[in-house]
Amino acid sequence: MPASTNNITEISELGFSDNITSINVFPLSYSKSNYEAVMIYNSVVPRQESYSILEFCKLISLVICSLVLQNTRDKYIDALLRLKNSVMKLLIQPRDPNSIYDSIIDAAAELLNAEKASLMLLEADNLRIKAVRGINKWLVQDIRIKMGECIAGKVLQEGKTLHVKEVKKELPYIKPKSHYKTGSFVCMPLKFGSETIGILNITDKAAGEEFTEMDLNLLNHLASNISMVLKMSNYCWLAEQMKELSITDHLTGLFNRRYLQERFSEEIYRSERHNLTFSLEMFDIDNFKLFNDTEGHIAGDDILKGIASVASKSLRINDIIARFGGEEFVIIMPQTDKEKKEAFGVAERIRKNIKEFFAHKWEKFPHPYITVSIGIASFPDDGTSINELIESADKALYRAKSMGKDRIVIYKD
Repeated sequence: MPASTNNITEISELGFSDNITSINVFPLSYSKSNYEAVMIYNSVVPRQESYSILEFCKLISLVICSLVLQNTRDKYIDALLRLKNSVMKLLIQPRDPNSIYDSIIDAAAELLNAEKASLMLLEADNLRIKAVRGINKWLVQDIRIKMGECIAGKVLQEGKTLHVKEVKKELPYIKPKSHYKTGSFVCMPLKFGSETIGILNITDKAAGEEFTEMDLNLLNHLASNISMVLKMSNYCWLAEQMKELSITDHLTGLFNRRYLQERFSEEIYRSERHNLTFSLEMFDIDNFKLFNDTEGHIAGDDILKGIASVASKSLRINDIIARFGGEEFVIIMPQTDKEKKEAFGVAERIRKNIKEFFAHKWEKFPHPYITVSIGIASFPDDGTSINELIESADKALYRAKSMGKDRIVIYKD
């Protein structure tokens, strides 16, 4: 209801200046948590006009309420769009979950107009911080929180949101941090079905206010979408891992024979369709059986990993290298003719780099270098199928071996 006073002492105690002699106050009640008013100074307001002003204030309240709801709706839609963009990034680049985590806390923090936020995910029965806003990430990246431990651990254990309006009153055993604007915060479990997969913490309203029930409702709606995005992220990451395991060699990290055959088929199809050529290089390690017999299989594995690394760094950007089996490696070189210098040049670079990299006096191995022999064949001159090309490159490789090893031979009929 409206209120008024012309008591100079009361006016002075309220902090107004001496030239204010009367105050008329009319409330704006557009929400339960906002207490604002229209104030008229130094005027006598008759009762009838007071009722009219009060009705006008109710109208103003409706307009403000409409604007607040519209602004809240717009912020919520913006937050959902952020999550949608996160899903698109996830589908395009499943190997980068960190950008998704950052998008999630940005969307939540901006929806609630908060300056600080953190996202924790459950890993091996511990909560681990994945993304932060308004906090130095390097200070918290190694923190692990067990179930039932601290506030986040208790929220994880109980599976219920903790909404604190003033930490000093509701949680007196917690000492508020000096760099926080307010003692109000929200700690919300992120659930997918009945499973709790993480915790979302939102603190520090930008204007120093407490978090309201409306904030909590908005965050609840957003949380279900966040949980879905996180679960999708986990599935995509696992799928990517399974895909990598299925196409890579576990020892060298190169593509394996299965993937090589897939790329072979694609390259043959592309080259036939566009009348292109490509080269195939096959190389293996000279005297590798002798090396394993004299230096041991562990040292042999180190040689295989080292050669994979050196050879990979010696390739052009479009070349594809794979471990074919044992000590044999295969390289597909798109749009490259064996008769031109380019294919031979890459092969020579690989041969020299490996020889220089492994120059070493071994304990028992009688040779001062680790060397490779290389055979080169081209599509379509030396074969129009996978098996024909591999056979041609293998014959060239065998010839390089018979000529003394540590050399390159181009296949010829």
